[in-house]
Amino acid sequence: MSWLPTYHQRNLGNLDDLAPNTRAQAMKWYQYCVDNKIDVLVYETLRTMAQQRENLAKGASKTLKSFHLTGQALDFVPIQDGKAQWAKEAYGKFPFYAAIQYAEKLGFESGYRWGWDAPHLQYNYKGYGTDKALTVAAAAPINVMSKEEILALQEKLVKLGLDTNGVDGIHGKGTTNAVMILQRRTGLTIDGVAGEATLAKIDELLKKKSFVATPGIFRVVTGTFGTPEAAEAAAKELGFNARKGAEDNRVYTGVFTSLESAEEARALIAVEHGYNPKIKSYSA
Repeated sequence: MSWLPTYHQRNLGNLDDLAPNTRAQAMKWYQYCVDNKIDVLVYETLRTMAQQRENLAKGASKTLKSFHLTGQALDFVPIQDGKAQWAKEAYGKFPFYAAIQYAEKLGFESGYRWGWDAPHLQYNYKGYGTDKALTVAAAAPINVMSKEEILALQEKLVKLGLDTNGVDGIHGKGTTNAVMILQRRTGLTIDGVAGEATLAKIDELLKKKSFVATPGIFRVVTGTFGTPEAAEAAAKELGFNARKGAEDNRVYTGVFTSLESAEEARALIAVEHGYNPKIKSYSA
């Protein structure tokens, strides 16, 4: 199994209490911490009004309109050698400062910048209290599989006709999308995580020699950009092996071998980047 933070299960439990879109972004942030072996404790997320009033009375909070009340905030503390590092200075050191920077890249506002609330990360979404329903972009799963286990998973998914965007031992967007497609089509919980039930279903389908997806050759096209430089910058940001067109300023993803994988990628690109992408079929 891969490296996990000291308080992994507690972290997951607290993150699960967040509002849906905040949780989706927070899980991406937590995956970054896992991938980079940044040990953190997420010690508080959703908070009651009674707790907030108590914090305000103690001076720990400065408002009753806390993003914790709406499930749009989390508090974390750096962990070193199994011990919490509460001093503000700890947040400014590597690798914890890198975690803050990544959270900000995802759209979080960091209390570290305020100078008095370093543990705090809040996600505005569309405003205070607006995070009610999950958009089509699902929360990124926490991958705890080894590279060998991921390779085996990818090989099985490909046999079922699902596109993992490469058999490389990396649990990226392509593998997550493939797992979610399988879960959706077989009535399982759609979380992108290859847990016990999902792995059992995969083995069952392989024994039946089932084919889960719609085969073909597809790419996702995001549209035309004003300059080659803008198109190249967008391609780098999108992922999915995206690149600028050879003869135009459009951005194309890499090839998908199932329609469902292309549809998942199109939905994620639309929500995460605000584009209106189209699927182009190259099937004969």
